[in-house]
Amino acid sequence: MYGGGYNQQQPYGQQPNQYGAPQAQYGAPANQYGAPQANQYGAPPANQYGAPPAGAYGAAPTQQYGAPQTQYGAPANQYGAPQTQYGAPANQYGSPPTQYGSPPTQYGAPQTQYGAPPQQSYAAPAQQPYGQQSYGQQPYGQQQQYGQQSYNPPGQYGNPAGGYQAQPAFTPSSGGPRFLGVQIPAPPPAPPLSNLPNYNPQFDADRIRKATKGFGTDEDTVINVMMPLDAFQVDVLSRTFEQQNGRSLMITIEKEMSGWLEYILRLKSLGPLGGDLWLIHRAGKGMGTHEDLLNETLLCRSNEEMFLLKEGFRRMYNKDLVSFIRGELSMKTERMFNMALSGTRDENPMVNHQQVQQDIETLYRAGPGKIGTDEISICGILLQRSNQHLQALAQGFTQRHGLTLSKMIEKEFSGHMRDGLLHISRFAETDGNGVYRDAKLLEAAMAGMGTKDERLCYRLCRMHWDRQRFGLVKNQYRQLYRRDLVARVKGETSGKYQNALVSLISQN
Repeated sequence: MYGGGYNQQQPYGQQPNQYGAPQAQYGAPANQYGAPQANQYGAPPANQYGAPPAGAYGAAPTQQYGAPQTQYGAPANQYGAPQTQYGAPANQYGSPPTQYGSPPTQYGAPQTQYGAPPQQSYAAPAQQPYGQQSYGQQPYGQQQQYGQQSYNPPGQYGNPAGGYQAQPAFTPSSGGPRFLGVQIPAPPPAPPLSNLPNYNPQFDADRIRKATKGFGTDEDTVINVMMPLDAFQVDVLSRTFEQQNGRSLMITIEKEMSGWLEYILRLKSLGPLGGDLWLIHRAGKGMGTHEDLLNETLLCRSNEEMFLLKEGFRRMYNKDLVSFIRGELSMKTERMFNMALSGTRDENPMVNHQQVQQDIETLYRAGPGKIGTDEISICGILLQRSNQHLQALAQGFTQRHGLTLSKMIEKEFSGHMRDGLLHISRFAETDGNGVYRDAKLLEAAMAGMGTKDERLCYRLCRMHWDRQRFGLVKNQYRQLYRRDLVARVKGETSGKYQNALVSLISQN
């Protein structure tokens, strides 16, 4: 849907210390945080977009996503303070930059950066918007585990022989890994936080246990406990619940809930990264492929997010993500997703205006300017350029040729490739950050006869993690449809499922 890559980071003067090379083994040892289990997340529900899924998703896994605390116990204040703006680059949400459709002579001097992140000191926790907590003061990458190591490049697992370790195709985010626009707990082999300031996971774990024990379930209590939590709090709660009750939070949700309420609580409990991994795996289960899930989870991602997805997919499902996607797609659509999965996008927030003009003409000659369509040339530009470059490209293409980028794609492409490229082009158009596009996607999940419940669930859940950006989406929705998003959702849903979605939307 909206893809990560909202906030591409500008590399600073020198590379920060890196995550650390992933372990050479994929399929973590037993009881390890994130170890893949057979049928961990179960079978997909029947009638994907109509009826709610079955109450049980298959065989119960022996371990929840998240291992017992004693295995990874980490000191507090480990991952550094989150950034003050959820990673949003400067001037990202403001008015569009100068126009790009004029003759190339206007591009002699570079313009103001589209997304250069502000300088920030990590000596002390920054003031967080929307009540977010600060989870430590030590800059990410200075822990002993990671201080002398670096990422392997995407697609390369384990250190090469002889101790040489190549540099990655991206610069890890300062302060810790970022996913869906927010800082997340560092994945294994990093030890997770054992506690958080101003959060008591034991209290919340006990409330959920009491709400789910005995006959019947107090769904409202579970909703009220889980929906306000951020990615770090969900991670600590999940592990604390399993330590206190001997059963994972995931299994508890699966056994005590059903229908779309179970679906939304499952996504919430997995966190931003775990939720996307589950959705990607779900896209390939059963008969056929859920192309919309692949578009919204794999396109418009930053290089760091793509690395985390590939490493996490191998860890959770013991499968190579590139091979998994290759088995679901074919021909030029497969090649398009291979480009996205390479994780080698240009992430320099400085826009090369001469290159923008060249790309505008290349796109036109590959599409409307010739008989037939050069699909690979168009894919190469849209999948490899930075968000800032694509925003300038979308503006310039319309001004130069009198045709929006998305309209050109609609005329030149069809099927899954068209939908994927439209997802990218609409991210770049209007606001350059996909806010307008995501407001339209929410309405599309509710418009017409019947509600596309699954799309509504995962779109709202994926958007809500980045609360600052989600606030912009809600405002955009109100401007477009003259109606509040909460009121619209209430008109399309009912019961506890409605309560869960309204609670997600109402977090600020």
